[in-house]
Amino acid sequence: MENNNVTEFNSIRPYFDSEVHDAIERVVKEPGFIKTLEYFFPGAPIDATLKMLRGIKTVKEFQHNFIVKLVSKIEQMSITHFSFSGLENISKDKPYLFLSNHRDIILDSALLNTHLALKGYETSEIAIGNNLLILPWITDLVKLNRTFIVHRNISVKELYESSLLLSKYINYTIKENKNSVWIAQREGRTKNGDDKTQVSILKMFNMSSQGGVIENLKSLNIVPMTISYEYDSCDTLKVIEQYNKKIDKNFKKSKLDDMAGMRHGLECNKGRVTIHLGKPILEDFDNLTKMNNKNILYEEVAKLIDKKIYSGYKFYPINYVTADVISNTNKYAEHYTKEEKQQVIDYIETQSKQFKGDVDLQKTMLMQIYANPVYNAENI
Repeated sequence: MENNNVTEFNSIRPYFDSEVHDAIERVVKEPGFIKTLEYFFPGAPIDATLKMLRGIKTVKEFQHNFIVKLVSKIEQMSITHFSFSGLENISKDKPYLFLSNHRDIILDSALLNTHLALKGYETSEIAIGNNLLILPWITDLVKLNRTFIVHRNISVKELYESSLLLSKYINYTIKENKNSVWIAQREGRTKNGDDKTQVSILKMFNMSSQGGVIENLKSLNIVPMTISYEYDSCDTLKVIEQYNKKIDKNFKKSKLDDMAGMRHGLECNKGRVTIHLGKPILEDFDNLTKMNNKNILYEEVAKLIDKKIYSGYKFYPINYVTADVISNTNKYAEHYTKEEKQQVIDYIETQSKQFKGDVDLQKTMLMQIYANPVYNAENI
């Protein structure tokens, strides 16, 4: 469902069906896009794929005829087993706000939408930071895929205006346009496995609403989503970034770093992957309505969402082994075998060969990516 008469959101919204043809024409002429096709569909005749794309007239066609096939190919190449649970918690005729932990730049939401589509559900719109729109054809590609833009690295005044527009758009999309939305529980991917909902995200949801905090949040039909990767395909990149920030306060990622992150996330091994959709958070919010202090209320809401997200987490041997190694205990030994422990140790050693500088520190940071979710789930 789309309303072409609403112009307030033109600076951030996805493409309308009327814009699909021109956007695809731009994309198919880009060498970078052609290389992407050649990598993920080796041996497939490029001309036939381009002809198919040029025949697409709607966003839904683009998602079903191209994106679903692309993501399915990525799964085949880099995921050993994928499982999707919790569909019984949502309805095909209701829009939801999928509030999710965030591991991979592209795949978290792409996997959700692909498997919603394969199960006959409508796909969700997707929030993405403008820092990742590195090239014009990437912008076209994501906006064809029902993605709306979150502006980052802007001034305080611009941040307020941008957040208000984003709040209006999310509320409009869910309540008026009846489309679901996927957004991460925090700004950007977690870099150390410490998944926590940012209060600022919750406040943004409410910026454009007139009612009470709980009333507004309930009206968004929030569904906690948990995505669990056995192996984070960007784990070393995340460690190197955080390490560089630790030793140099002025360090900033380059566009090439973002490109590398997107490429690694799509191409590299992820092992087993699970997505779980929890029940919409409705009655649980009612227990918080008596709080008068809004800041404390938002903090309690964040804790509640965190609890729901962690209840859907799937832990693998690498999570338990690293948790034990860091704490120098055997607390979680029942969750892995000696062989699995050795495999994890070998993996950490192999990945650590990419580090320069304080390798021991970075090795610990690498293990924390996998261990922190275990610690959080126990203490949340």
